[in-house]
Amino acid sequence: MQIIFDDYKSKIKGLVLVPVFEKGDICPFLKKEDTHGFISKAVKADKFEGKEGQICVVFLSDLRVVLFGAGNKSKVTKVSLQKLGGQLASIAKPLQKEKVYIALDSTGVEMPETEILAQVAFGFGLGAYSFDVYKQKKEDDIQISEVILLGKNPEEAQEQFEPLAAILDGVYETRDLVSEPSNMMTPSEFVDVAESIKIKNFDTDVVDVKQMKKLGMNLVLGVGQGSIHEPYLLVVKYMKGKKGAAPLLLVGKGVCFDSGGISLKPGKDMGDMKYDMAGAAAVLGTMISIAKMGLKTNVVAVMPLVENMPSGTALKPGDVVQSMSGKTVEILNTDAEGRLILGDAVWYGQEKFKPDTVIDMATLTGVMTYSLGTEYAGLFTDDEKLAKDLEQASQETVMDHLWRLPLHANYNKLINSDIADMANLASSPEAGSSTAAHFIGRFIQPGVKWAHLDIASKAWTKRDLPCSPKGATGFGVQLLTRYILNTRVS
Repeated sequence: MQIIFDDYKSKIKGLVLVPVFEKGDICPFLKKEDTHGFISKAVKADKFEGKEGQICVVFLSDLRVVLFGAGNKSKVTKVSLQKLGGQLASIAKPLQKEKVYIALDSTGVEMPETEILAQVAFGFGLGAYSFDVYKQKKEDDIQISEVILLGKNPEEAQEQFEPLAAILDGVYETRDLVSEPSNMMTPSEFVDVAESIKIKNFDTDVVDVKQMKKLGMNLVLGVGQGSIHEPYLLVVKYMKGKKGAAPLLLVGKGVCFDSGGISLKPGKDMGDMKYDMAGAAAVLGTMISIAKMGLKTNVVAVMPLVENMPSGTALKPGDVVQSMSGKTVEILNTDAEGRLILGDAVWYGQEKFKPDTVIDMATLTGVMTYSLGTEYAGLFTDDEKLAKDLEQASQETVMDHLWRLPLHANYNKLINSDIADMANLASSPEAGSSTAAHFIGRFIQPGVKWAHLDIASKAWTKRDLPCSPKGATGFGVQLLTRYILNTRVS
């Protein structure tokens, strides 16, 4: 789908979406088209006042005009405009038009029209996403190929949109990866996707089984040893910042399918576990976004990619495995596998790239949904500034929202083991998300800032949202990109 900005004076026909603010004016170009006052009559008949969510449909010669209530203009923010764009996409998609126009009157809104159009376009792009790779195409199935936003300064609006377009590309790639069925998105296929990306300064490297054995990455190898698909450690480097400056390290959990291993999950909804690699996908999507923007920053992403399967070669409860760091782990439950591969991955990233900050992202604990529902992902960190910066970035997104949860020292004691340095599961079921975070924290080296983002409740949605259709959300790309823009660009 192309997103285009054009002048109000352009000749248009077909579907036109017109957001109208309360006590606002109808878009100027419609005054010219509506020579017989059909719009004002329809507005009066439908009691349309521009209140949020109101809809009024009018037919004008070769135009189909959909007026949509955009709410109070005094409360407009970038985020609310993105949500508005997503709502417009949800209106347009079922109408099956190849070309969609968006026109609005921004008079009285305390934001430049070009910025307004760019934010609406971004939200529309988020909401218009669909994944239909495996559906047969029907002759009468028409999808949006172009959305044209009308304004007074289309060139400037296009310029405002460019960085948002880069984020949109990262979100789309993330959603595509997470949406793929696990028989198609194996660890090796994930690597192939990353290596096929050709963007300047986007450099990939792959650590295979042979290399991992030499490095002693037995946690990653252990989780993957039950599957016929070999594990990999994918590394993406973007080093365009100050030479010698410590990079930011992003680590994403990449369990391409999680059966639970020997500690087998219940069969119901197990198919959803194809999205257990959403952390890795979001980290990769973030690297795409910052590379397309050409930001002056140093960022490295590390993604351990495995399948967790039951077999005669799989890890067993009671096994003890030595990590790359040298610390040993007692395996109490093979379904607590994400923290294992992250332990080796964050250690590898620190040893190899000497970052000053580590942020890991993972669909780590199902209990996160019980803690925070589907509105927030969990944020765990002991660094107050890092917490504040991530929360600020979160507030600048339309859906990548965070809620900070505790890392109490007593929770850390719950993962002590009688036989090894630690266990991969707490000795009691309390504070499961916090104990999982503490497990990763034991692999963070002294002096390195660290935050853990548990996105188990946010990576996938079972209902349509304004800026995320049902399915993969692409959670994390907007958040991490905003964090990097706010704090890591020189």
